[in-house]
Amino acid sequence: MVKYEPYFFVDSKDPGDIAKKKRRGPALCKEDPLIAGSLAANILDSFISQEQKDAMILDENKAQILPGKLNEKVKIETLKGETLILKATSSVWRAEIMAKKTDIVAVCNKILGKIAIKTIKIQ
Repeated sequence: MVKYEPYFFVDSKDPGDIAKKKRRGPALCKEDPLIAGSLAANILDSFISQEQKDAMILDENKAQILPGKLNEKVKIETLKGETLILKATSSVWRAEIMAKKTDIVAVCNKILGKIAIKTIKIQ
């Protein structure tokens, strides 16, 4: 097992002091420790689909998308294809969403900067 110590990659089977430790590779964080963090963030970011990224952006801007009481009573579930899935607490709020459906789609597409949503499904 190889573990990282500042400026050294050390074989954990080598119990010697620091003078005996062999350098196993380049020091990733010697000059700028943020480089390794941004590299890790980029790798993790590559595992998230574009739909998931768009859903997170919409969830962050929920107050703009669902104004007034809708913000409290409706939850953005997910984004599947070109369909935004919302969850309402009651049929009254479902009807309110249906009445404002075109406005909600327009605001979502404006926030995302592209035409990503064409329909809304309410659960």
